[in-house]
Amino acid sequence: MLNALYKKVADDANLKDQIKFVAVAQGQDQKVAKMWKTVKKVPFPVVPDTDWKLSKAMNFPHYPVTMLVDKNGKVLWVHIAEFDSASEVLAAIKKAMK
Repeated sequence: MLNALYKKVADDANLKDQIKFVAVAQGQDQKVAKMWKTVKKVPFPVVPDTDWKLSKAMNFPHYPVTMLVDKNGKVLWVHIAEFDSASEVLAAIKKAMK
């Protein structure tokens, strides 16, 4: 579903240059992160986080987490758990960006 959201953002002229995607492979090393990127055909960077530093810093005990962060590092929107509709998530992101 994340790839579908990525495509919707890439196809939106108002968003494609404003939103960048990065996936974090929680608790995984570079090899596993690369394998996940290949298997899932992820078109954006996937970085390993072997020590769960992001999880600890953001205090998110459950994954997956999708979040929108502005250029200053302020978290604008968070969704914990998988999502069923890329369109609904895109609408929520657009609302958070206003």
